[in-house]
Amino acid sequence: MSDQKLNMKSMTSFDTVAGDNRYANKRVLVTGGTGFVGRHLLRALGSAEVALVTRTPGSAGLVQKEFVGNLWEPEFIRSAVDEWAPHTIFHLAAARERSLSREAFDRTLQANLTGTLNLLYAALGKPSLERVVVLGTGEEYGHNASPFSEAMREAPISAYSFSKQCATHLSQMMFDSFALPVVVLRPSVAYGPHQHSDMFLPALIQTLLRNEEFRMTLGEQTRDYLYVSDLVEALLRAGGCPAAEGEIINIGSGQAIRIATLVERVEAQLGRHDLVRRGAIPYRTGEAMEYLLDISKARELLQWAPEVPLDEGLGRTIAWYREHQA
Repeated sequence: MSDQKLNMKSMTSFDTVAGDNRYANKRVLVTGGTGFVGRHLLRALGSAEVALVTRTPGSAGLVQKEFVGNLWEPEFIRSAVDEWAPHTIFHLAAARERSLSREAFDRTLQANLTGTLNLLYAALGKPSLERVVVLGTGEEYGHNASPFSEAMREAPISAYSFSKQCATHLSQMMFDSFALPVVVLRPSVAYGPHQHSDMFLPALIQTLLRNEEFRMTLGEQTRDYLYVSDLVEALLRAGGCPAAEGEIINIGSGQAIRIATLVERVEAQLGRHDLVRRGAIPYRTGEAMEYLLDISKARELLQWAPEVPLDEGLGRTIAWYREHQA
């Protein structure tokens, strides 16, 4: 992928550094590249030769090849891995249903566990393969006392986090049993430009920009917000760090913030203070009230640390939604 493919507008639009040469002349396979984090990752892969595994085409010319199909179909993903023969796989694809319904478990286990199983088995024995980076979630820790450390026993609170926990353990088993060079990153709550409005922060920003009422809980819960470019940098480092093989590594900001305080900061940056209805909706069943990741392992193994402070990240995100609200 040449830098010429990335014009200045696209770089500003995504706020992700393009042209990274760490993957120069490497073949990279990305699942979930049309999602929020995936789009930023594609733009950061620089001169790599990138292929995308996707259910629907949509790479906007940023990859050399698209494999269109479902990860839960083993023959499809085996064929894609065989054809592309990647050096690195970034596995970001996931269903994010957070309910506790039986239907939600069926869908997320098929997408997140069976899909991961098929991908990892397809990767076995490939002589070119150097690393598989699997994206988990900090939500796997559930109701544990924060800050969450990788040594904790998980306590998932939704179909999504349960399926992700299963995929995490599967990844480690494949490393232990077959020496598959896999690493799992568990990020906190990522945010930034281009995020879908089904997430709290972009929903809040877009609603206030429209001068509409925003209904929320009392906002007593804490969250660890991580700017998307910091997460992308962690992914890139995990893909090239030998010490990361077989590990679970937390990726977060290192700081927790009350949702109520976050809302106040957004209101202040937007200059809109009378549209939020606090306490208008109840907390989700089983919702974790304290959420903060211990990132000391990431600092040590990946030599990684977050660089974008929350207020700066909010400013960048709000600026993007102002520009693209129409």
